[in-house]
Amino acid sequence: MQPAPEPESLSETQQRGADCVWCAAPLTPGDAHDLGPRPDPAYGGSLVTWFPRCCLTCWKGRN
Repeated sequence: MQPAPEPESLSETQQRGADCVWCAAPLTPGDAHDLGPRPDPAYGGSLVTWFPRCCLTCWKGRN
């Protein structure tokens, strides 16, 4: 699983997957990479899940 920033360090639009978690670029369905569901540590890591996404440029730069 690709590491992602901690959700509390991100903007609201990055947390909800509308912007890239690394560069904050706005995302559309065709230009986003889903990083998979993650437990949110701010809520104990078991009850709340977040779904980070990134732009394809950042994804390619980290793989």
